[in-house]
Amino acid sequence: MTQQEVDDLRDVQKKLFDARLGLGDVQVTISRMEEKKKSLIFDIETQSATFNQLQTGLTEKYGNKKVDLTTGELT
Repeated sequence: MTQQEVDDLRDVQKKLFDARLGLGDVQVTISRMEEKKKSLIFDIETQSATFNQLQTGLTEKYGNKKVDLTTGELT
């Protein structure tokens, strides 16, 4: 083989290695993002349930009114 052919082969091999390494990094990131997504969905579900319970209790106590969250006034 010529030196140029060896250099070309090494160059392609390095690019292939770098691409595989990059793909691995992307896969790890995707995995972490999927776990974060699951965690956020759980938080949303938990907070939605808490909100609904609070809203139900307040509706029973004050009736079906709107609340100004800045002043706490009911209308």
